[in-house]
Parts: sequence; structure tokens; C-alpha cells
Amino acid sequence: MQNFKLFRKHSDYFEDWQKAMATGLMTGRPFSRHTYNQYCYYVTLFLERYGQVSFENLKTELASIKADQFAKRKSVHRAIICFGKFLVQEGTLHPSFLEKAKSIKPKPHKPPKRLSVKEGDVQRLIGACKNPLDRLLMILLASTGLRASEACDLRLEDIDFEDRRLKVRCGKWGKERKVGIGDGLMLALENYLKVRPHMKPSDILLQNSLRKPLCRSGLYQRLQKLGRRVNVTVSPHALRRAFVTINVRNGVPLVYLQIACGHREITTTRSYCQTSEEEVIEAMKTSFTNFS
Repeated sequence: MQNFKLFRKHSDYFEDWQKAMATGLMTGRPFSRHTYNQYCYYVTLFLERYGQVSFENLKTELASIKADQFAKRKSVHRAIICFGKFLVQEGTLHPSFLEKAKSIKPKPHKPPKRLSVKEGDVQRLIGACKNPLDRLLMILLASTGLRASEACDLRLEDIDFEDRRLKVRCGKWGKERKVGIGDGLMLALENYLKVRPHMKPSDILLQNSLRKPLCRSGLYQRLQKLGRRVNVTVSPHALRRAFVTINVRNGVPLVYLQIACGHREITTTRSYCQTSEEEVIEAMKTSFTNFS
């Protein structure tokens, strides 16, 4: 470690860390916009509160967050670890910090809730839509499994109407992929564009009534409003799980769904499939191989 680095504040490295995340210098791939923004937010608060990254400061910060706020605890831990790795690379933080930080990695005190939506409830939610944007939003998420950030980043030029496919250019880890467009989604797109006749190819696809791009919070609010109309708890990720679960039941190979969802590991896709024990029992009576 060079001595002059001992006199630099950790906040002095913040902008260089941001560039490293955005350009892929840390992991080989750029961080997603959502992860990038989340990490920057928590590290900014941490530095304002403590000034320097240390094991004791991280332990104090995690202890200040309620035990039942596991998601927040996990996000804070990941953000500080990420920044800490960069500081270690820069020679301004001792590598022992990373090893010590592993010992206080947050763990859920109860199983995480994995919300999904039943197929019938998806149809009810679509039926509750009162405008082309809500209908497109519901059908898009339910029939493609896109993440909220991926849906919000879609541009008109990402839709290939002739080949009936759309390009997801801002997937997790900066990975691009393509997904197919079924009949229902094609019709929803056409009806939506009738009320957005002057969109340019570079325009964000999902726009509110003021012609402003729909943000993640706006997307969540629209789904929650639809859910209240039909008494169904819904979120973008619940629809993503529903996309996997419903298609598995309809015989779509899991590896197809892995590619459609942009998962690196098929085990992640499998965890999205919320098949119940009762459904397996009924399937064994008729669909499984029977010997006599």
C-alpha cells in the first residue's frame, strides 16, 4: 500500500468506483442501472454517516436496520462490500475487511415471500385494465417475463413487428436478449400505438398520459391500482414468476424459459416455478408414467 493513499478519504474514490461499475471494470460486465443506482444510494448515505469504510462501521450500520427489513440489510451489505472491493483494489482498504464482512452477511429470520399470480387472476387483472397502456403493461409482463427495469427501458425501435420479437437491451449484467411476441401482445401493442401515433423509433415505449416515460415506481403504482380493483396482490416480479409457472404447466421446457427470462442458471428459473404439492399429486394420477 502506498503511503499517500492513507491520507485520502474513501469518498475521494466514489466517482472512480461509479465508473468502474458502469464500464464493467469491476466484474467484467456493467452493472444494471437498478443495481448501480441502489449501490450508489446506500454508499452515499454510508459515507455521509461514517466517512470511512470499516468493519465496525458496517456492523453498526447493519445493527441500526430492523431485523425484519432483510431486503434493506442485504442491499446495504452488498453495496458496501462492492465499494469495499474497489477500495481494496485501490490499496486504500485492508483485504481483511472483506473476510470480516462475510461473517455479518444478513440472513433472513423467516423464509422470503415469493409472490406469484394465478393464471385466472392474470386474466382478471387484464380484464380490469381501462386504458391501452395498462393493458399493454399487464400483457407484456405476463407473456414475456420481463423485469420491471427491462420493460421501462424498452424503446419503440426494440420492437420488430415483422419477425414478432422484441429486444431487451438493458438486461441484468448488461446482457442483451430477444423474446418472442405472441398474438395477445401484438394486439396490445397495436392498440397502444393507436393512441401514441407520433412516437419516434428512439422513444421509450411505455409512456404515461403526459407522454412521459414510465418509471419503475409508476409501473408499480399502476399494477397495484389494478390489483386493488380485483383484490389481487401483484407486482412485476410476481408476474415474472407467473410467466414461468404457467408456461411450465403448459409444457414449455424449462431451458426455454431460462433463456426468455435471462437467467444465468436454470436453478434460478426452477425456483420461480411455484408448483404446489397438490398439483403434483393430481398429475401423478393421470400424466406420469404408470406401470402395471
